[in-house]
Amino acid sequence: MRKQTKLVAVLSAAALLAVGASMTSFAGWEKDEDGIWHYYDSDDEMVTDEWKKDGGKWFHLDEDGEMETDTWVDDDYYVAEDGHMLTNEWKKTMADEDEDDPEDGGEHWYYFNNKGKKVVSDTKKINGKTYLFDSDGKMQFGWQYDSVNDDMYYYGDENDGARVESQWLWLEKSGNLSDEDIDDGQNKGQCDDSTSDPCDDEGWYWFQSSGKAYHDTGKKKINGKYYMFNEHGQMLYEWIDGKAVEQGSNAQLDGNLAKGELATTSVMRYYNEVEDGSRGNGWVQRDGSEAMKTDNDTDWYYIDDGDMYHANTTDAAGTTDDGDPVYVMRKKVKVSGNKYFAFNEKGQMQDGLQYCQADGGFYYFDDNGYQKTGRVTSVENDDDDYTFYFNTKNGKNGLGYNGLKDDYLYFNGKRLDADDDYRLYYYDGDIYLTNTKGKVQKTSKKYDIENKGIAEDDVKVEISGKKVVSVTLASGKTIKAEDLIADAEAQFGKDVVTEDQIVSVPFIQLYDDDIYTYTDLVGTKAVEGWLGLNK
Repeated sequence: MRKQTKLVAVLSAAALLAVGASMTSFAGWEKDEDGIWHYYDSDDEMVTDEWKKDGGKWFHLDEDGEMETDTWVDDDYYVAEDGHMLTNEWKKTMADEDEDDPEDGGEHWYYFNNKGKKVVSDTKKINGKTYLFDSDGKMQFGWQYDSVNDDMYYYGDENDGARVESQWLWLEKSGNLSDEDIDDGQNKGQCDDSTSDPCDDEGWYWFQSSGKAYHDTGKKKINGKYYMFNEHGQMLYEWIDGKAVEQGSNAQLDGNLAKGELATTSVMRYYNEVEDGSRGNGWVQRDGSEAMKTDNDTDWYYIDDGDMYHANTTDAAGTTDDGDPVYVMRKKVKVSGNKYFAFNEKGQMQDGLQYCQADGGFYYFDDNGYQKTGRVTSVENDDDDYTFYFNTKNGKNGLGYNGLKDDYLYFNGKRLDADDDYRLYYYDGDIYLTNTKGKVQKTSKKYDIENKGIAEDDVKVEISGKKVVSVTLASGKTIKAEDLIADAEAQFGKDVVTEDQIVSVPFIQLYDDDIYTYTDLVGTKAVEGWLGLNK
């Protein structure tokens, strides 16, 4: 019998003894002085190059009549160390042609069916798991590409090989496989750097119950959660440009580099960080999207099934800030106690004083983004701090208050204060006199007036029902209320409202290049709006 050179798994001594006992009990078997088994037929002739069955197992005799052990037979069958033909068994060994030259190939796993023949060019379910074998019977592993159906599978590693099913795996993209790996039981597949839409070097893949890697572009519900994938099967995460999802990698989908254009909020989706990847819900604080040029800022976003709360074109304020149009939306967030928050057109949560075009007024949001009501001090406006009051009633809840409240005068929430003495203010067709705390004066007497053009001490002011009727200067000149009103209304639509006039026209400067004030007079009704200094 030819000497075996291949290394194999060694059976236990007990198993060998058991086989030996079986052999000696069978009259056709005989062991020679070298311990090699032979089989003799009824004519006492040694059987050669033939299979013989003993104790329910098959054994093979070579051309010299020696029972073969631990070797291939006819390149399709394999006999174990005790000589029995492997059936429904795994064997890790070298290919038949490589046995004489072990350095030429490596060991591979083979599976032999219930007839003892190696499985070739097929998938086979073994003990509830599916395996793939090539035309030589080698168990395949790693990435496997079905070019006919354009499907990718993953078959574990070189010592397992079971097809991955109904499972997530973090894997290196198939295109990164080395030639050595490819020749050793893997194949490259369709995602490599030679394509126009390369994948990320590594990523999450979802393998369906069929073993196919899911690779349709768009969302997919898995275990009750939604995920998104590119056309190569990589799970997408964080910021995703929904319009460009076919393009491949996460970097492309965020940056939209292939298109070279700025993504809009309406198409951007957020699908959590790479450790999760499911469709985002709730608050997230993170850097913005490269595609929207918000990646240099860390902000709060509220995600509703992947979509950002964000202002739309209908939420345009009608002005600009540093040349960019202003968009602000006020939105109620249920998971935060059914409270209102503000968001701009890029989905970034806003704080501080905000103008909402949809409501035609001003709101205030604290450092945590919560809308405030009632009296709020130290509201930054026009590079200074002011006191504001915001409605507490339903319907106008949070909206800046207009008019008199507890004898204080407010313009869209801003309390109209004097700087040092007393100040005359125009409000909605009337003239009022306020002190440094915004308190409206009700008594006719002499006051120190600080308004430009009329500024002097001991100005006699006649007041009726909290409204100014006239002012009399030290020179004896009396200016009636209707003249004061006319002077103020003459300033509507002019940037001089930012200066102290005989009567101050109230304004709010929320943006560097525009102010909110009275802009026109329709009949006898003063009209509010942005002055348009930016135009």
